[in-house]
Amino acid sequence: MLCAALLGTAAPQTARARTHRVRQQTTYMMGVAISFADSAVYITDLQPVDSASIQRKTHFLMDRQAYSMQLQHYLEAQRGASRLTTAVCFGGKRKKMERRYLSVHRRYAKRGDLRIVPVDQSQFRFHAVEYIGQQTDETVQKAAKTKKEKKK
Repeated sequence: MLCAALLGTAAPQTARARTHRVRQQTTYMMGVAISFADSAVYITDLQPVDSASIQRKTHFLMDRQAYSMQLQHYLEAQRGASRLTTAVCFGGKRKKMERRYLSVHRRYAKRGDLRIVPVDQSQFRFHAVEYIGQQTDETVQKAAKTKKEKKK
């Protein structure tokens, strides 16, 4: 009985803790796309993205792949580029991200065999992705089961 009671009180607390592990904040992002079959490197402008989901403990951007897929889909549809490898750089401070932008730009400009193609904000903008927690059906069912046991 005591174990069931302890489990019943622990499950709602862990569920609440999961929802508070991510916060919404303004984040600065830039995207880079390179094709190993082509000599073009696409670099977006530094853009502020409101309501980006950031993990509290690690300060890491949640659903990073969704932001890089936004850039990849845009470049495939509008520029006709294919087989791109895309990456997104992000940070909470504009000044730090400006230094990273210049660093990435210099790295590719140094190489003579690559052509830098700028993608400015009037052409492409990152849109905030709504983060949905990693609760699976199994965890939802367990929470409902413990809630029923608690009522008894």
